[in-house]
Amino acid sequence: MLQPVLDKRWSERRERASELAERWGFAAEVLSFYRALLEVQERAFDAALADRPEREHIAAYATERVLPGVIDTSVGSGPPGMTESVLTAFHERELEPAIDAWLRGENLSAVERYLARASAGPVLEALSSTFETPGDERSCPQCGGAPQLSYFAPSEEDLVTAHRHLVCSRCAWTWKFPRLICASCGETESKELTIYGEIGTTQAELSENIIKGRNGGDAPKLPPAQFPHMRIDGCKSCRKFLLSLDLERDRRSIPIVDEIAAIPLSLYAAERGLSKLVPNLMGF
Repeated sequence: MLQPVLDKRWSERRERASELAERWGFAAEVLSFYRALLEVQERAFDAALADRPEREHIAAYATERVLPGVIDTSVGSGPPGMTESVLTAFHERELEPAIDAWLRGENLSAVERYLARASAGPVLEALSSTFETPGDERSCPQCGGAPQLSYFAPSEEDLVTAHRHLVCSRCAWTWKFPRLICASCGETESKELTIYGEIGTTQAELSENIIKGRNGGDAPKLPPAQFPHMRIDGCKSCRKFLLSLDLERDRRSIPIVDEIAAIPLSLYAAERGLSKLVPNLMGF
């Protein structure tokens, strides 16, 4: 009898989270919590594959089947300050409408957005291949969500530039996207597109926008780059940014995990007046 193929995405995410927690101490707490949350999300993903809830019933399904586990894990393993806000939201707010609003792309408070995404995200991820949502190229072709990040995948052909892909912030679907276009507003003028590369990276050598030290001076020359495979892609027109990853520079990278861990890059972009197109699951 044929055995089902195991989906390794969850174990790979956990392994990468553990690896980066050891490498980057500043992100260890966040990654430890994220790793615990992945256990809940993997169970939700598997259950959704088996149950196949209709798209219009995902909010109710996530509220009943996934949210309780997210609440328990958030209270038991979340960072300081999370317990009270999560419990307050659970006891004082109707969370199914919040999850439904998140699925429609509406604005929510930080805690509502986190609970909705943590609960409904793995359900969408399990079912997104069965969806199709027509829209512009800056939106996920499956669920219509906005991109969370971009990455450059090595081309299979010699002398062909690596292809750029966007990753959906809602269902984790990936799709190809032009290299020199803002994923937020569609800006194409190169003078409006700002790329920041950490000193010690190839991008820094190609760009004048080298990430500086916290005191505003030049970054120290001796320490190696912390994020050699990552950069900030910003846009002067809309003041938004995405983090971009080069998988040729780190083939072990799991983009959605690495993006969560790259807290200093997100803070650096914010200091320059840029806001992330979509905050990640951990709120950064």
